[in-house]
Amino acid sequence: MPRAQSPVVEKPSPRLEHLLIALSRWRIQLGFCFTIAALLCARPTWHSYLSFLPLVAGGVALRGWARGHLDRAERVCTGGPYRLMRHPLYVGSFLMGLGVTLMALPWAFVPLFAVVFLVMYVPKALREEAYLSDRFGDAYPLYANAVGPVMPHLRHGIVGEDIRSHFEWRRVWRHREWHTWIGLAAVLVSVWLPSLLWP
Repeated sequence: MPRAQSPVVEKPSPRLEHLLIALSRWRIQLGFCFTIAALLCARPTWHSYLSFLPLVAGGVALRGWARGHLDRAERVCTGGPYRLMRHPLYVGSFLMGLGVTLMALPWAFVPLFAVVFLVMYVPKALREEAYLSDRFGDAYPLYANAVGPVMPHLRHGIVGEDIRSHFEWRRVWRHREWHTWIGLAAVLVSVWLPSLLWP
């Protein structure tokens, strides 16, 4: 198996690892605070709802597609959207959150959402990549050198072990993606409550 010339995945220093762990643990609380603030300021309209619903649906579809191919028990996942980007689940979550923000909030909230999302998920992604590099040895750095983290493109094509998985609904259910669907449905209903209470 050829080796990557310049592996892009490196193990973080102990100090950085400690910071990444702390940020990862607080991401839920940070997201909860943003959600509460967003719900208090939400003023969606039918036009905004219908305009950005396709963006939300695209995020849901991308996450479902990724879950249907996700199987990291024994090898690096390179099937489905993982052939295009290393973090399709996070990209799908970003699209969902951005769509809800655009449909329900003043657009001044968009940069705030982007900052909150990055603080929530970049540390998690860095820790995940370090873990996968440790778990799979050279296979993950080779994959990471070939596939961008979030942009849907291939730079050099996947090298090394390249097993194209088939989409399976059992993976979607096993990873409990329906939790995401329920949470999103609750958010979409909740953003309309301020409009109903204060027309």
